[in-house]
Amino acid sequence: TSTTYKELSAVGKFTVHHPKTGEPWEYEMPGGGRGYTRPASLISLWSTAPFLLNNSVGTFYGEASVQARMASFNDSIQQMLWPDKRTKDIDEIRKLGLPESIAVNVPGYIQRTTNDSYLRISWGYLPWWGYLLAVVKPWLFGMEGLEIGPIPEGTPVGMLANLPLVSESRRLKDKLAHGFKMFRLLNAIKVDLKAVKNTPPEKKRDAFSNLVDPLVKLSKCPDYVVNRGHYFGTNLSDDEKWAFIEFLKTF
Repeated sequence: TSTTYKELSAVGKFTVHHPKTGEPWEYEMPGGGRGYTRPASLISLWSTAPFLLNNSVGTFYGEASVQARMASFNDSIQQMLWPDKRTKDIDEIRKLGLPESIAVNVPGYIQRTTNDSYLRISWGYLPWWGYLLAVVKPWLFGMEGLEIGPIPEGTPVGMLANLPLVSESRRLKDKLAHGFKMFRLLNAIKVDLKAVKNTPPEKKRDAFSNLVDPLVKLSKCPDYVVNRGHYFGTNLSDDEKWAFIEFLKTF
């Protein structure tokens, strides 16, 4: 990225939600361009639904026709302007066939694993602390490298995908401190999950629930709700919203 992007000041705090309890808390965004994104154009907005960078707001109708594009637009723009219409965590969990007990009260839904899964890191991609772990706990490793799991179904994907395996700091002290944090965390994850490998799903989820807070604390982006997005335009009256939707169709 450009130097000017990296020199942008921090955007400040924003509200995120705990993936287990749903409790909101304030996360301080780091500087260096984090939290900035290029706003999408309103031109031909009717043709680009579903919305947001991850296409999480609205239904995609995969037919190459104006009618299908308009159907996606109508559903998506209504969800943008009326946030209560957006998919909730319980809706997504029911669709995936996961236990409803894992749903949390958050303003949207969380992407979750649908089966027991594993995080595998090949030898060539292991940071320095991974080789230290291999020397101290060789039984944690296989022929291909480090294997973390079984990660129980229903686990927020972002909890693992946003885990920083290496420090972004250039200071040796910070790199070492971060490495030892990862060393302790992944060792705990590996040991705890290995102990419940052949147990029922609820036992695996119970074991993993003890690891949630450490994972959230180390996350590069602890915002796990994927379809919350912005609330621009949501303060308009219903009549103004409907008029705005019709106006956008003319772009």
